[in-house]
Amino acid sequence: MAKKETLEELVEFLKKAPSTHRYDAILAYDRFRANTLLLQEYIDRFDSDQYFEPVTFSTVITPGVRWEKSIDFLLDKPRLSFENSSLSSSRADLTMRITGGNQLTLDKASGAAVKKVSGVKMGDALDGPALHMRIELDSTSGSVTQAGTVYIDLKKASAFYLSFADTDEENMIGGERYKRIFDSWPDEKKIYVLNKLQMMETDFLQPEKFVVRTDAAPSGKVRGSDQYGEGAVLLFVTMKGSDNGDAGIPEEMHYLLPNAVVDYTMNFLLGNKFLIARMVTRGLEKFPALVGPFEVKYTTDGVSTHITGIQATAGKVVVPVAGSTANLVSIEFPQGLTLSLVGDEADDFTRFEVKAVNEKLRFEWYGKQASPVTINTKTERVASGRAVCRWEYTIDYEFVVETSGDEIGKLSLKPFGTPTLRQRVSPDADLNTLWGDEMEEFVNFCEDKIDRYLATTIGIIATVAEEIDAFRLNGLLFRGGKEAVQPSTVRFPGDLTLPGFLAPARTQFEVQPSEAVVVAGGKQEFVTTAGSDLPMKWTVENLPGEEDDNPGSIDEATGVYTAPPSSEVLRSNKRVIVTATSGSSYSKALLSVNLRSIAVAPLVRAVNTGATIKLSAAALGREPVTFTLLPGAKGSLTPDPAPDPEVQQGMLYIAPPAASSYEANPCKSEAWRRLRATAAWRIEDDLAEVLAIDTVEVTTESGGKEQIPILLPLKPETHWFIHEAEGDGVRLKFWGENKSGQYEVPADLTTWYLVSGNGTLKDGLYTPVATDGKPLSNYAVIVAVETNNHFWLWSFVILPFPLVTPEVLIEKLTEPDDPAFNEGREL
Repeated sequence: MAKKETLEELVEFLKKAPSTHRYDAILAYDRFRANTLLLQEYIDRFDSDQYFEPVTFSTVITPGVRWEKSIDFLLDKPRLSFENSSLSSSRADLTMRITGGNQLTLDKASGAAVKKVSGVKMGDALDGPALHMRIELDSTSGSVTQAGTVYIDLKKASAFYLSFADTDEENMIGGERYKRIFDSWPDEKKIYVLNKLQMMETDFLQPEKFVVRTDAAPSGKVRGSDQYGEGAVLLFVTMKGSDNGDAGIPEEMHYLLPNAVVDYTMNFLLGNKFLIARMVTRGLEKFPALVGPFEVKYTTDGVSTHITGIQATAGKVVVPVAGSTANLVSIEFPQGLTLSLVGDEADDFTRFEVKAVNEKLRFEWYGKQASPVTINTKTERVASGRAVCRWEYTIDYEFVVETSGDEIGKLSLKPFGTPTLRQRVSPDADLNTLWGDEMEEFVNFCEDKIDRYLATTIGIIATVAEEIDAFRLNGLLFRGGKEAVQPSTVRFPGDLTLPGFLAPARTQFEVQPSEAVVVAGGKQEFVTTAGSDLPMKWTVENLPGEEDDNPGSIDEATGVYTAPPSSEVLRSNKRVIVTATSGSSYSKALLSVNLRSIAVAPLVRAVNTGATIKLSAAALGREPVTFTLLPGAKGSLTPDPAPDPEVQQGMLYIAPPAASSYEANPCKSEAWRRLRATAAWRIEDDLAEVLAIDTVEVTTESGGKEQIPILLPLKPETHWFIHEAEGDGVRLKFWGENKSGQYEVPADLTTWYLVSGNGTLKDGLYTPVATDGKPLSNYAVIVAVETNNHFWLWSFVILPFPLVTPEVLIEKLTEPDDPAFNEGREL
């Protein structure tokens, strides 16, 4: 079974050949730690602002038969995570919770004249649906704008999935509907902003685009191995002005996260071709004595495919030189002292080369040059001629990185060992008039100047390493940028490698739960993955912009949080941030303060015989819930074989078959008709003839309880309602159809039933009142029956008040049935 390499084994591999695959840099992060840090940064930047505005839309589930109406769906901020480890099929998921809004299920029965509400759901942080989209990383690249905005283009996001309905098929239809909304947005809105880098033209590293992939650890795909599921997130980076073209992604990658005493969780590779070329050119550009264009060629060692160095092919350094010695009043080079970087056709000795040797950066500068000089001696003699200078200068530099202190992460080049210099200055015949001491002083003067300028020129190039700011590239993925890593060491076997640890201060431990929901006035205990090994200090704070709200309180020592009472919860979607701190390490959790302790979905639902619907429930603290059908129910419950992973628990309700609920012969016996005509017959008995209510009770061990009424028609509906706004309510007009056509049922032949709801019903006018916090207060169920001794002529309706206004309800019920209208309408 393959094992992770040690750092030394990785270095040996990097010596063999370039490993950045024509990219200028590759960044590697442990996938698990990367997702942890992304979640922490998600919480860091969480505020009360909305990432997307609320959306209202219609989804056609079955054309002409069933619709889902999503009203003011409020999407939480996107959360990015990398979900697999595969170079060939890398993907990321973007998840957005629905934390606000309401949903109506509308049906139109065969032969019915209008649509009706058959189900009501309410979205919140406890049990709201979620929108998922998949980002296939092989088709989605990242970019850096001129202003430094780092983003992933979501135009090619796929596999949208909205967990808002009863089946996977319906959820995929909802996802596709959302995708059409997404596709209609302008391109600038379809980006996921990762960060904003401060970009300057003088920056050594100027990323322009990057490709994200995931890669499995050596045994990451082997079930049963200690590495199973492990992998790395890779960023392949192209710098501005790079000539690497459209470098492809390799089919296989050498795993870039070696072992240490503790596994390295990040690594940074900087291609040696890019590094050496940019360092040398930027360094010589800083040297004021550079004359003419500077051009280079790349060199190799003839053994590997490494670009081992860079050699000048054009350019020279001309430095002004003037001075004096004890016996020489003045020494002047009128055209400057020329230190050529490359010789002419007759000079195969002069050369300037920078190359990687034994993990060091070696500068070699060999040259010979004749420069005119004029000398005034102390005895008032003047000598003019040429000084022929010849030198061989070699110096090694070693990359070092600061691993602590204020300059943590700073790279630099430090001289390694003692530089070697062999040189000779030979005055030509015209300078032979100099006497012995004068000649010696002149030669020493020239050699000293050459030594100084050689070291100065190369030293300026070496200081460019301090501008590399390699860890700034972490800002391509993480908001923390250079602070997101703890460097460990630097090695230079060919490509520069900087292994280290990804945000140890943020990933040393995690707060659990990382996201939670607590009821107003309730308590929530937080712990950390560090257990009791580290002392913790706990704090809680409001989101930015909500400083005046009561955030609740938390015990600094135990991590037990107490939410503010409901009277002080000013927002329906209140969030606070809980932080655990130990020394310099800390972790955060996002906490929602909810007004209900159990969320159930749907709030109410009407079903036909033989149908199956999905029920879900979520309790605070992920407390287990129990679904129970109350006595007298006609349907049954069965566990959901494919529960939504976003909710705590799911169950399926199965309505009874038609034979057990519908009366085949609408005409009852003579005895039944006589009983119905007596005073012993109650009006509620008529209601029980047409509509049954199966009640599913959801309970928790701590005493929480909610109910889901399921409306089960016992007779076929024959009539329908027309809705009209009237005052603060809705006027229901009761309609039917006979051989003469459609008609409105006269008031004296209509019996009205308010089955549930805390509003008032009078002659078909329903007026809702303010909710009292009970689930049944969020909707009303009304039944109307036309007086008839031979058949049941009736209908029922769900009015979702006050979750939506009467005007919104009527708008949704009267939208055209044309699917094209509902699918493409302007939002």
